[in-house]
Amino acid sequence: MASVLVSVFLVLTYAGPFATTSLSSTTTTTTATTTTTTTTTTTNGGSSECSSYTAINDVTRLTVAAAGSGCDRTLFSSYTTWVRFNGASGTQLATSAPASNQCGTQGTGWYSGSLPASGVSNSGTVCYAWNSNNCNWSNTIQVTNCGSFHFMYGILLVHRFAASVIVLHKQKDLI
Repeated sequence: MASVLVSVFLVLTYAGPFATTSLSSTTTTTTATTTTTTTTTTTNGGSSECSSYTAINDVTRLTVAAAGSGCDRTLFSSYTTWVRFNGASGTQLATSAPASNQCGTQGTGWYSGSLPASGVSNSGTVCYAWNSNNCNWSNTIQVTNCGSFHFMYGILLVHRFAASVIVLHKQKDLI
């Protein structure tokens, strides 16, 4: 006597700018006294932010750029803005604190969280260096690793004037 029950459920949940897909699969096989149950949950890393974003190619954001008065306050809003840094502007937010008053701005913004693995999204913190304080103020952002070609950053309004997020110049700055 053998009976087989197979159930598959796909749930799409909207949670702010991220959609989470959960796949639950239950397989029950009865042969005398054997039962197997399997559940899998997957975060959708192929999210819309990997294809719908604002591209920023601004060389004044580089860690090697001179001082300036650049400000991201007009670029970002109170809603998450997905951006991709590319071209001559570099490809990834700085992951250590540059000195303040360089990189085309006075308050230099850098990402202090851990970067996600390919296909994964996570949240982290952007700190803004000001005078001798490497994290004078901060805000939470979302980061999605869209694969080997780029990271996407979900950035909210920068609350200060003369403050901008800073970008590493391609792979050589990562060392």
